[in-house]
Amino acid sequence: MAAATRAVDYDTVIIGAGMSGLACGSRLFQRAHYKHKGRLLVLEARDRIGGRIGSVKVNGSRLDTGANWIHGVGTTEKRNPLMDILPHKKYRELGGRVAFRHPGSEREKAVIASEQDLPEDSEWVRIEAEPSTQKHDTPLHKASGDLVIPGEIAGTLTGSLWGLIASLHELAEMTPAAEAKRTTMLEAITRSRALQDTFDSIPEEYHRTVSGTPQFIENMEAAPLAAQSAEHPQGQAGMSLLEFALDDFEGDQVFLPDGYTAVVDEVAKELMSAGVIQTGKEVRQIRWNTDPVEIETASGTYTANRVVCSLPLGVLQHHQSQVRTAKPLFSPSLASEKREAIENLGFGTLDKIFLVYSTPWWNEEPYLSILQKGIATPPSNSDSDPDDGTQAPNTALDSFSGFTPELPGLAIHRNGTTTQDLSSLSLINLHALTGYPVLSCFISCANAARVEQMPDEQAGGMLHRALTSWLGREPPRPEAVHVTRWAQDEYSRGSYSHMITGLSEVGHRLEFQRPVVGGKGAAVLRFAGEHTSRNHFATVHGALLSGWREADAILEKLDAR
Repeated sequence: MAAATRAVDYDTVIIGAGMSGLACGSRLFQRAHYKHKGRLLVLEARDRIGGRIGSVKVNGSRLDTGANWIHGVGTTEKRNPLMDILPHKKYRELGGRVAFRHPGSEREKAVIASEQDLPEDSEWVRIEAEPSTQKHDTPLHKASGDLVIPGEIAGTLTGSLWGLIASLHELAEMTPAAEAKRTTMLEAITRSRALQDTFDSIPEEYHRTVSGTPQFIENMEAAPLAAQSAEHPQGQAGMSLLEFALDDFEGDQVFLPDGYTAVVDEVAKELMSAGVIQTGKEVRQIRWNTDPVEIETASGTYTANRVVCSLPLGVLQHHQSQVRTAKPLFSPSLASEKREAIENLGFGTLDKIFLVYSTPWWNEEPYLSILQKGIATPPSNSDSDPDDGTQAPNTALDSFSGFTPELPGLAIHRNGTTTQDLSSLSLINLHALTGYPVLSCFISCANAARVEQMPDEQAGGMLHRALTSWLGREPPRPEAVHVTRWAQDEYSRGSYSHMITGLSEVGHRLEFQRPVVGGKGAAVLRFAGEHTSRNHFATVHGALLSGWREADAILEKLDAR
């Protein structure tokens, strides 16, 4: 007697309702075939959609915990597809920036108190820069004068940093892939003429600031420049020059004042209305060599003819590392090429520390006068489309940058040597961008791992001490502190992917684009996500395009029937 054939629940199941999974589902749902009940299902482990795009409300302020930028709006000839989703959404480049110099030998004067000086219930240090009649129940520490870099010099420093990044992209394009794979980004920076030009164009008293500036690249890529910056063992060598060997969208890097949530909702709109998305459905195993494919969740097993896995690379890496001690995510195990791709790409962490205030004190005296003397505007982008809808560059104070001795950083000196030094910090003034009285600080790589172990109050205290040091006086304390913890999030386990020196290859990303073929010779398992993109990894538009790519491949097979 022939074995009974198991009924198919769905034609296609998409695992994960982040941008790539939603993009795939919405593209499929445009076809009449997928509008029939039981044809399409999106499973999401969280109780919300959006994946690494999300927001929370703290003291009435909206905090965008994940993605908040469009990296390259594109040109008329090659437009970023995100620009056509809710085309009337607000966006603009960051405007004025204030940079605070490296404190050098003065840093010990600023804000660090020994732990025994602090009350057991406090992570905050009181600092007094000027005579005051206030009485404090925590120790007073004299802060030196403010560390604001004059606006003209800060503007040169900012322009030089973007010049350095542009030169690294050019170098990556000219370097053979095999050599770029072996070259650390740190090595490329130390050999860069652009960095030397920065030292030449900045007064010597700011050279220690110049030495620490390339740390910004770690925050941009969520990838380490050096071993001490790596949060994962496989990232000890740091990111490779291959990180910049790509053909991404040109144009401005713009901030979304209203966040990405509306974009996510727009992409998911029809899927949500049709009840195609089920949240709270964590997938425990994908048995891809059965007919049909079986997708096991905590609340039951689904079957499908084909599956699109849009789980983040960090989640795939976690399951692969646990395969000997826990139920494997994929059964049978994936082919060695897929396992190698999962293992050899990097997956870094970029976290945010939000300081939520009752008012934007930086717009008030005496702080406003201190900051205004250092406001520098970014250089104009001559490649931008003049009709692209962005606002003209402005002098609004949108960001701060400075140093803290409470986290380790890296200095790249004029002679090409590197030493451990203070960590650089970048803060965004969300009040100028969103209307909420919030400062948002980026923390990446090993320092993100450190901060994730801190209570929110301790992380907030660290930033408060840094601000006091920079300004030469203590600002108001925040009303609340919120810290993202993407590495600890079991459904992301980090932020986005990067290229590890000596390990990662472009071929690993392309390997994800090759479907897994089942026993009957049909493609049964596909992969989507920013980590599967050749030229747009680590971006929201990379995730979007990857979802469309896999949907189009499925539809092509459907049309060929």
